[in-house]
Amino acid sequence: MVSELRIMTTFIKDFLQDKLASLALLVLFLVLILVIFAPFIAPQNPYDLSVISIFNAKLAPGTMDMETKQIFYLGTDDQGRDMLSAILYGMRISIFVAFASTASAVIVGTAAGISAAYIGGKLESIMMRIVDFVLAFPSILVALVLLSIFGSGIDKVILTLASVQWAYYARNVRASALVEKNCEYIQAAHAQ
Repeated sequence: MVSELRIMTTFIKDFLQDKLASLALLVLFLVLILVIFAPFIAPQNPYDLSVISIFNAKLAPGTMDMETKQIFYLGTDDQGRDMLSAILYGMRISIFVAFASTASAVIVGTAAGISAAYIGGKLESIMMRIVDFVLAFPSILVALVLLSIFGSGIDKVILTLASVQWAYYARNVRASALVEKNCEYIQAAHAQ
């Protein structure tokens, strides 16, 4: 436990000393803050049709609405929606889909990889052939085919992305689990 804490402390120290990594972490943190607080930061709700005026269509960046005195910092689209608000609200959906699909793929892939390494034998061979089959096709092509079958919707996009990415995690977790399975402390535990 102490050595793991020392390794983690060293990693954090080295990470924070790297200026580019620290800058990337700061940008990621700012994006997440913008996503979380989008309803409070965005000048207008792009989904609320009562605040959108067709007279504000295709305004240049920095233009002010004469009626509401609202400044459109990035301009408006052809329907009069504020582009900054649309970007902030759109980022919320994108970040949610990314986190949800990655978490789903990690959970399924980790379970499959650990199960294959633990069980071994013919079942492991069958599971790894399924993983090889999934990895044999280009992910984007499979995702597009699955989306055309399932239809549109955020839940279907998450399911599709998770279904094409889980095999990468399964292969890596299985390899790590096989290494740990052959360690001396596991053999000592079996001997006891």
